Amino acid sequence: MRVVLDTNILVSAFVFPGGVPESVYRLALEGRISVVTSPALLAELGRVLADKFDWESDRVTEAVELVARLAEVVRPEVAIREISADPSDDRVLEAAAAGGVEVIVSGDRHLLDLRTWLGIDVVRAKDLLEGFQT
Repeated sequence: MRVVLDTNILVSAFVFPGGVPESVYRLALEGRISVVTSPALLAELGRVLADKFDWESDRVTEAVELVARLAEVVRPEVAIREISADPSDDRVLEAAAAGGVEVIVSGDRHLLDLRTWLGIDVVRAKDLLEGFQT
């Protein structure tokens, strides 16, 4: 299953270990899901870790490089304008469309409100995880 992990999921996985987002990230480490990301999403991950969580630059770089090595990094060529309330969420949609993913995993209400976008399911981390715990 190909997925985009929204920045809030990745940040939670790194900053709050032991939670559901980290368990989703572990699915990727175990090869049970394939993660797709983009340069814009990797840059956002770095900014959030540095600005909101005061991580030192070496630690930020290491986290971003871990995700970049784990994921397939796509370079979206089509700009999407879908979420007017928070245009930065469009970067997630761009990566999803460019990467041909089946699922977007997010905790962001603007994305979650879509439920499905162009045939791509938008789910919470716990909902994705429940599918693997049968």
